[in-house]
Amino acid sequence: MKLPDSKGVNVGASEAGAHRGVIQVAPVSHCWLTRLVEIDATWNPSSWSEKLFAQEFNNPAARVRGVFFGETLVGYLIAHVVLNEAHIVSLGVAPDFRRRGAGRALVNDLLRIAKLENITVITLQVRVSNESALRLYRSVGFQLAGVRKQYYSDNREDAITMRLERIR
Repeated sequence: MKLPDSKGVNVGASEAGAHRGVIQVAPVSHCWLTRLVEIDATWNPSSWSEKLFAQEFNNPAARVRGVFFGETLVGYLIAHVVLNEAHIVSLGVAPDFRRRGAGRALVNDLLRIAKLENITVITLQVRVSNESALRLYRSVGFQLAGVRKQYYSDNREDAITMRLERIR
């Protein structure tokens, strides 16, 4: 299935365990609210409600993108864009698709959008304990910009602020 405004990425059996096929990144609509909440609840201790996700669809600054395996939403990325800057608000991937290229596909899609929309800076916060996310962000060029002490309200964990400039 070819989704509108999508970028396909081949996923082989060695990369996705039992999953074999193509993952595609495309805009996400309201019809996926329940699935967005399900994915978010698998990783986010302060998971979002359908109402919070729905607000993003009405936010002109928001870019809500999903990664699909076949017809199934397996991950999402929400970024807010103001002028020439973007901030990754949330990124989540279903457990079966973690460390299989879905998160990288979402980040690469945002980089593609950044070029199209003349975005020159992307920022984000990530938990200091989230080593896999830190590796992903570093691998595409994000750099440490600072630490926010006790940033997360659920456990007072610090956040690392990362920044990517000069998007290519």
